[in-house]
Amino acid sequence: MVKINGEEVEWDRAPNFVNNVQRKVLWKDEKTGALFAIYRIPKGLDSKEQFPHSHPLANQFRFNISGEMEMPNGTIISFSEDDYGFNYCPKNEEHGAVPKGVKVHKDWIYLHYFDGPDDWDDSDKD
Repeated sequence: MVKINGEEVEWDRAPNFVNNVQRKVLWKDEKTGALFAIYRIPKGLDSKEQFPHSHPLANQFRFNISGEMEMPNGTIISFSEDDYGFNYCPKNEEHGAVPKGVKVHKDWIYLHYFDGPDDWDDSDKD
């Protein structure tokens, strides 16, 4: 078992992100590339672009733990110990790491699982 103290996490810069997104890898299968990590998008992030990408070799699962963000239409979305969120993105489905126009009001913390290598395809998809 790995116990995480949120106050003491030694964050690394998350690869592939252009914003100040951080992560701590909790487990990685070196043979398959599968990865389980905790991510942090810090308060104050104001996403100017979406940066679409896909994961051609892995399904992506995200479990939102805490945080608060404002969507481009002004809607506030919060995650807390009594109101979590879950997202699933299948292989090759294009999505954005942080949608354009999102403003993070409280650190956004989430668990992320890739069932294969988390290699990104961010090539121009015109």
